[in-house]
Amino acid sequence: MKIPEKGKFSPAPSFRLGAFERKEIWGNLNPLVIEIGSGQGEQIAFASKRFKNLDFLALEVFPQGIAHTIRRLKALGVENARILQADAFSFFSTALPAGSVFEVWTFFPDPWPKTKHHKRRLISSAFASLVALALCSGGRWRIATDDSDYALQIHEVLDSAPEFKNMGSVYNELALLHVGKGNRHLQASAPKGKFLQAERFEGRTLTSFEKKGIEAGRKIYDFDYKKI
Repeated sequence: MKIPEKGKFSPAPSFRLGAFERKEIWGNLNPLVIEIGSGQGEQIAFASKRFKNLDFLALEVFPQGIAHTIRRLKALGVENARILQADAFSFFSTALPAGSVFEVWTFFPDPWPKTKHHKRRLISSAFASLVALALCSGGRWRIATDDSDYALQIHEVLDSAPEFKNMGSVYNELALLHVGKGNRHLQASAPKGKFLQAERFEGRTLTSFEKKGIEAGRKIYDFDYKKI
């Protein structure tokens, strides 16, 4: 899948992934799921084979990840998945018609662990507004992270976003203190709060990245937000 490029990872402002383009690319107008960050392609390969009634688009910027993903998809012979080298913020800013996306998946986004880099995290109020615009009514934004500080930020952003409803069913405890690389120990003595989170999404496979996090003792935080 190739689209006109404005910059290195930004589509031309004139490009729209509308109904005509989707039919040209996928051959149908099945509900569209966008995965932000395909990693090694384990998730989109698993999902595209399991959910054949859905169309999948993975956004990834790293060539090595794209290559791994393409190999996995080709090995499975699936026809409902595509991958695009594009920056998610830029793509959601200009390329998606309102209400055109069924679900957005953001599993283990870069946590940018240094405090001075937290502003680079993808999940922000500005990006949440773009996702809300792209999602259809009742559409879902499914998220997972193994970074407790990022989990707190996700709650701060999305629990207060008027376009989303937290569909979680379990409560988890998080330290009410933002920390970064080098001062994580401060979370132990910080005040705690209870936050509503989701059970593990049945459509999410156990990737090698998540497995390493679990083996290292990191807790996995799952989120399910509904567009209202």
